[in-house]
Amino acid sequence: MRIVAFIAAHSGPTYHRITVPLYTMPDVDVCLTNDPLGENGFDKGVDIFIWNRWLPDALFDQLPALKEKYGFRTVCDIDDYWELDPHHILFQEYDDAGHTQRQVKNIRAADTVFVTHGRLADAAKGINPNVEILPNAIARTGQFDVETIPSNLVRVFWQGSVTHENDVGVLCRPIAGLRTIAGKIKMIMAGFVEEEPAWQRMAKMYTSGFHHQYKIIPGAGVLQYYAPYQEADICLVPLVKSRFNSYKSNLKVLEAANMGLPAIASQVDPYLNMPLLYCKSGSDWIKHVTRLVKSKKRRREAGQELAEFCNEHYNFSRINDKRKQIFEYAVSCR
Repeated sequence: MRIVAFIAAHSGPTYHRITVPLYTMPDVDVCLTNDPLGENGFDKGVDIFIWNRWLPDALFDQLPALKEKYGFRTVCDIDDYWELDPHHILFQEYDDAGHTQRQVKNIRAADTVFVTHGRLADAAKGINPNVEILPNAIARTGQFDVETIPSNLVRVFWQGSVTHENDVGVLCRPIAGLRTIAGKIKMIMAGFVEEEPAWQRMAKMYTSGFHHQYKIIPGAGVLQYYAPYQEADICLVPLVKSRFNSYKSNLKVLEAANMGLPAIASQVDPYLNMPLLYCKSGSDWIKHVTRLVKSKKRRREAGQELAEFCNEHYNFSRINDKRKQIFEYAVSCR
């Protein structure tokens, strides 16, 4: 079986949903390319053509003729909802570019649609009934096969992009309220992009005006982004409750579980029904952080419970085996 995947080289979703799963899939000939019409693309033969979210318009317009010529099956992989919240930092840019309509067209045109969970599946089925649920998962290999670096301080960790300014804002007052344990903690923020004004605001919120001990780690490409987790002891996973956010995957929790780290999270989808320390109010964040900072045993037990849960329910090998079986069945139905 030969699979051609259209990829965006710097895309995290493409990396987690296509690149890593295909490169670790046994007995499959894989071509990752941003030009499937070029050398080593369709011209070498293709059984499955897969992409994340949407194709360039010019390539999408050629898709029916290309399918007729080469006889492949198509898969559109979706990891987020296709309509942003109005308060999202990229909302106007996204709307002006017509990305919602573009993504809907791609979902409708695919033979099969991959999604991350049942809620997103239900939404996608209104556009295309041929939906398969393949949760995100972490393959403990490469950059994900690392160990925690020891520290005398308890490191309270968050990593993300500039799109999470409102989510970090959830932590502003709770972090300021950690005064009683200030001498025991170090706030670690990863993903920082210096030229982004929003990042300056986020860093100020996450460090309580830079009064806590802290470390700010610059953002890295998708092939190196996980390294900062080596400097984490407790992971914070804040998320504002909204329609768009509810369709996200639980990847941040899976990243914490991969290191056996405890996670404190907003009590909202997509983080419900997991062994997390949930927060509905600012006082919840303060309570959970304080308890974990004061007890290494509690940190170890909470992290181990989360790791075991995710290994059972978000096991990379089992999920990728299912992905391969879906591919094989699609090829057999041509």
